Amino acid sequence: MPPSVPTIPRRDILPAGREQSQYLRPDRSGFLAGWPRPALREAKHDVRQAWAAVASRAVESIHNSGWMKGAVDQAVGDTIGNGLKLNPIPDFAACGFSSQDEADEWSRNTAKRWKTYSRNPQECDARGKMTVAAMAKWQLRSHYGFGEGVARSLLRRRSDSLTETKIQLLSPLRITQETRDEARLHQGVFLDGDGMAIGYRMRARQNGHERTVDVPARDRHGRPLIIHTFDGEADQTRGVSPFAAVLKVFRQVDQLADATLVAALLQTIFAATIKSDSLSEEVFDGLTTKDEDGNVSVSGDLAGFFEAKQEWAKDAKLDLGAHGKVAHLFFGEELQFHNTNHPHNNYLPFMRNLLREIARAIGVSYEAMAFDYEGATYSSVRMGIASLWPQVITRREDLSAPFYQAVYDAWLEEQVFKGWISFPGGYRNFLRVRGAATQAEWRGPAKPTADDLKSAKSMGERLERGVSSLSIECAELGYDWEEVAEQRARESKRFERLGQADPHAAKGSPLVDTSGAPPTEDDEEDDNKDEN
Repeated sequence: MPPSVPTIPRRDILPAGREQSQYLRPDRSGFLAGWPRPALREAKHDVRQAWAAVASRAVESIHNSGWMKGAVDQAVGDTIGNGLKLNPIPDFAACGFSSQDEADEWSRNTAKRWKTYSRNPQECDARGKMTVAAMAKWQLRSHYGFGEGVARSLLRRRSDSLTETKIQLLSPLRITQETRDEARLHQGVFLDGDGMAIGYRMRARQNGHERTVDVPARDRHGRPLIIHTFDGEADQTRGVSPFAAVLKVFRQVDQLADATLVAALLQTIFAATIKSDSLSEEVFDGLTTKDEDGNVSVSGDLAGFFEAKQEWAKDAKLDLGAHGKVAHLFFGEELQFHNTNHPHNNYLPFMRNLLREIARAIGVSYEAMAFDYEGATYSSVRMGIASLWPQVITRREDLSAPFYQAVYDAWLEEQVFKGWISFPGGYRNFLRVRGAATQAEWRGPAKPTADDLKSAKSMGERLERGVSSLSIECAELGYDWEEVAEQRARESKRFERLGQADPHAAKGSPLVDTSGAPPTEDDEEDDNKDEN
């Protein structure tokens, strides 16, 4: 029975030889045919296979390359600087605050107590060595080496510290690479049915021996126990170093530098030879004779020639030593010098291109990485900063801020539990609305500028035209506008008590009359008296 819908041959619609609108259309040159097709699989399997190889090479590159270490230092400095600043923003309605003003006052007090905790290594670090900012920098450096950062939250009561919340940094090597699908364990991370990390299988050292332990990601109250930060695809359970894309390029940089150095050294070495009309080695062998003892001698007229030449060489000196003395040569001879020649002069362009690729993968500018501003203009530097700044913000929000947030979460729970920071409804209400209570913004260093004066003028222009606010502009500089306003008020009162002019007067000068009122007759009489 014929089908109800007739089939139309494709060749009748699209004649052979006509170009087709499709991906990877027929390649007549065969260029793509020689490109082996990679296998497609989930990102977590790619990371699992390459994690150890990439991490070992990335760490070795950072340890032994000034380029790579400098690029990492630049990225860490752009992202964290001297540390991220806390700005608590709790949901006052969900937390139970009576008003926004009460929530703002609570936030200011909490931020002050956080400074005391985060800047004291004895309070925040389990090893007593680092501040929270220093630990966050280590986490970001670990991201470039291993692709992830790992730490754990502890409760340790010590006589030299007030708080018990301590953070201990761990090497990502502590998380095992074990994978068991039946136990929902992938690369050392236990997952629930939705793929969320609920625990970690780690190597712990106890009494001089290593053993494997399973640690939950959070306790029953939601307190973070393992802080695991990484950037990657949605289905990844472990991170991979961003150097994975440029490890080959780094090796090319290394080999190019070594080859160029060898060529430069060879160019400083020369050889000297004498070009002569004398017979070659084969002919010379034919004109020599050997006696019974095996001694070689020259016979015939050639012997007289060499004897004459030998007598002449006693007086003619040829010295290529320290001072390079050269006397006249025997007739029919010519002294020649030979040195190595570098075939190309493209070292700098090629090296710059390789370093640009590395800088692009790391997320810093080539000029900042290589300290090479040759040919760079104000506009190009400014455009480069503007293009890379969103990546800096992304690193700050995706890698550094989660670490800070986890530490802040654990610390604030202890503060509320012990009653050092009051909270509406007490500790029970804090556990109930934990997410709303621990909301915070983390402000980092300001966006770098190529010309501070032009940037300041632009900021003043935006404020004058009403298209911005003090909160927005202070956030761009990494400051809290309320702290700035309070500090300005304290400084103004202090100058007033000292009998000095207010440095924060309008128009930036305390000598300018900003009242707008016209001068009175008394003012004019005073001016005339001063002139007389």
